[in-house]
Amino acid sequence: MLKKVCHVLKEVVVEHHMEDNFELIYVYAGHGKNGAVFEEIPAQFIKANQYKILKSPGLAQNLAKGDVIEINGKAEHPIVISRGGNFCIQMYFPRKIDLNKLSLDIKLKLNGTLDGANEDVYSFSIPSSNGMDKINHYFNKLKDETQAEWYYANIYKNIDNPSDETLLNWWNE
Repeated sequence: MLKKVCHVLKEVVVEHHMEDNFELIYVYAGHGKNGAVFEEIPAQFIKANQYKILKSPGLAQNLAKGDVIEINGKAEHPIVISRGGNFCIQMYFPRKIDLNKLSLDIKLKLNGTLDGANEDVYSFSIPSSNGMDKINHYFNKLKDETQAEWYYANIYKNIDNPSDETLLNWWNE
């Protein structure tokens, strides 16, 4: 089954992969100079317009692996129905790194996963049960070693205003 709705209309685009039991959904990630920007994310269908995210995004904000979201079909951020317990860490590396080594290190030290790598942009799912101090220590050390920039992509309340650092605190609930 393949269902596509035109990007120009800023509608939901879903491509179903029955053999892999996931769908590629296109979620709103913001506006660029040419209009709305959407990111393709693998997800599991739950019911009409609701999906469970299977990998943390590299561009979209306020989402992480395990979150259940609702897509309304417009150029708006998806609604998070429930959190999956993971932080989405997005990193920008100025130079090439050994992805196998990094992926294994993330798994062993934080029980996390490297979910996406596209040129110099990487996304990780890190269980919130690690605690922010441990996560901060790990990624700050990695930043010092590689000159990479990193941030939590799913902790801020106002994702459209980067200067507003009001936290959602979902990890404390």
